[in-house]
Amino acid sequence: MKTLTTAAALVLVLGLTPGVSLSAHGNNAHVRGVVTQVSAQSITVQLSNNTTKTLSISSKTTFERAGKPAAASDVKVGDRVVIDVPKNSSEALEVQIGAAKAAAPAAAAHK
Repeated sequence: MKTLTTAAALVLVLGLTPGVSLSAHGNNAHVRGVVTQVSAQSITVQLSNNTTKTLSISSKTTFERAGKPAAASDVKVGDRVVIDVPKNSSEALEVQIGAAKAAAPAAAAHK
């Protein structure tokens, strides 16, 4: 059972890595990237090719963090996300929130 849990965690982590992009799955597309802006009406995500995609949020949009229900207010700038979007649409169906993007290492202090 531990192996199954570890494998599931690895799949989640790999799905939320920095090399994120837009990919298709069934009748939906997955928008993967880092949140650059968020409001009550929309989320803007920076993709791996440095372009951005803005998706609308509605009352139908669901949110999840670590497999548990979350809220729109849990999404913060810098979070990695995977957003389920119907093909040919810009409305987010489900937003999976991952860890925030790692900060760049601080410059060494000069002595």
